[in-house]
Amino acid sequence: MITFPKLRKNPHTCKSVSQKRQSVFKQCGIKTAWGLDIGDNALKAVKITRKNNEIIVEDIDIIEYPAPLSNTKLLESHHIRNTIQTFLSKHTFNKKVDVVVSIPGQLAMSRFSTIPPVKKRQLRNLVNYEAQQQIPFDLKDIVWDYHQLSGRVPNEEGTEIGFFASKRETLHSIVSNISFPEFNLASLLTSPLAIYNLVLFDQQIEGTTIIINMEEENTDLIIIDRSHFWLRTIPLREINADFVREIQRSMEYYKSLSKDTDTVHFEKFLLIGNKFNDPLMQQTIKDNFAYKVETLNTLNNIKISGNVDHTFFTNNRISLNVALGLALQGIGLGKTTVNLLPKELLRTAQIAKLKPYAVATLGCFALLIAIQHFGLRFHISKLNNTRNHHQTILQNAKNLESQYKKAEKFFNEKKSELELISSIDSSRFFWIELIEKLLTIIPDNVSINSLQSSWIDPDTLNVKEIKGSSIKDRKDDTVTKFLLISIKGESREPSIRFIEEHVLQPIKNTTLFDQKVAAFKNAELVPNSCRQIFSEDNATECIGFEIRWFVKSQEEIIAESEKTDSEEEKTNSGGM
Repeated sequence: MITFPKLRKNPHTCKSVSQKRQSVFKQCGIKTAWGLDIGDNALKAVKITRKNNEIIVEDIDIIEYPAPLSNTKLLESHHIRNTIQTFLSKHTFNKKVDVVVSIPGQLAMSRFSTIPPVKKRQLRNLVNYEAQQQIPFDLKDIVWDYHQLSGRVPNEEGTEIGFFASKRETLHSIVSNISFPEFNLASLLTSPLAIYNLVLFDQQIEGTTIIINMEEENTDLIIIDRSHFWLRTIPLREINADFVREIQRSMEYYKSLSKDTDTVHFEKFLLIGNKFNDPLMQQTIKDNFAYKVETLNTLNNIKISGNVDHTFFTNNRISLNVALGLALQGIGLGKTTVNLLPKELLRTAQIAKLKPYAVATLGCFALLIAIQHFGLRFHISKLNNTRNHHQTILQNAKNLESQYKKAEKFFNEKKSELELISSIDSSRFFWIELIEKLLTIIPDNVSINSLQSSWIDPDTLNVKEIKGSSIKDRKDDTVTKFLLISIKGESREPSIRFIEEHVLQPIKNTTLFDQKVAAFKNAELVPNSCRQIFSEDNATECIGFEIRWFVKSQEEIIAESEKTDSEEEKTNSGGM
């Protein structure tokens, strides 16, 4: 990848979840999980069991604690660790019961992007590439996961991906403060995604629904449209004029993400959190928005065990939604499988979970060896030594073969890249010519923040989508990589049409090295990249955008040039 410094030239209805219940549940076995919602001043815990076709709340608990000091991070407070110890002393745990813990929305980052349609086995590679573009941190310093969305972008147009990430240092601090040997920490999940799990599983959503989860320090906004969703964390905790404006701006931005804004019809608000126990808070929402307003305080597909205090559960129902969504994830019924638990800690938890089985296996093996006749020890030892010797030789051969294949693959990749660079421009001045042309065609009120390039393997792309490609016309089976170039910029002209006419179209028509035909193909605005931003350089509102395109190979340019010359000759002959 090449990165340059900043260049500047002065209505549908969802099916009821209950209709699909029979296809969701597995008929064998029992699965139990705890969901722990660590809030600003209380731990809210829910234990759920899945047995055949029933989902049952087996236990609940709410333990309050002092709010952390202003200079103390919430999940690193010693009050949290003391509260977990109190919680463990009140309940029984075993390694078969998974525990899913929440991450507050303000400690995580979410991004949404649409990638080109690719084969399923190539999806992960393209997602990794897109994560580098969407997440503004070094991927080594964060833990991230993704969720493939559906319901808003047709499959033939691309695949919409939601990226979720948090700093690795933050997650390790959280885990070290809440981990105890008594329970099996299986997953870390953001609070908004836990709410999404619960609503999709238990509620009947009709039309586009706006969910507001108001915490002590911030507010989570989740918009659910069928099985598609979008979320944002707002750093406000009071319902006032600023709060109303932020909600309205978020709704308008969500509508702008759709190609046809008329298809987005907001139906109702769903309120979550202790603050909405106050009828005045609910009325404030009703007064400022012309939609149906409800609180999420009833369950449709989840039963309450007779061992649970129903009065206590009912009085605290609205504050237990996050914990319920976490527990659903733990028993395998979450709509998303996102897990921000660092992989090294996840492996440790899995090993600890399997340790009893490993101990039992080793015990049986030791018993089997012990009952063998003592006269066979020498022969067994000799056979084992011989087998180990042959296995060592075999493993060395496999290692050498693997090293050879890696070297051969590396050679072929570099050879392919060098051949493609040579085919693009034998004079080796491609980048100088490209930058000069960009400086020439970019309008004065548009700035380029970055220019990036990468080699894309054609196996990761749908060939039919690469218009003008000559791959299918080649007689041999050789397929080189494609050079993908993208620019990110800002336009002080607040119009997407202006960007399309004065930036995108000139790029499509750009020629290099006095060639007669355009040097680029498939130039397009990256979906969802156009958004309003505040430019610190100009102290004004701008539109951010990203444009990407492929560079034609020399074979394509020659073929198109010959075709153009042939058409001109025919035209001249006809005129004479």
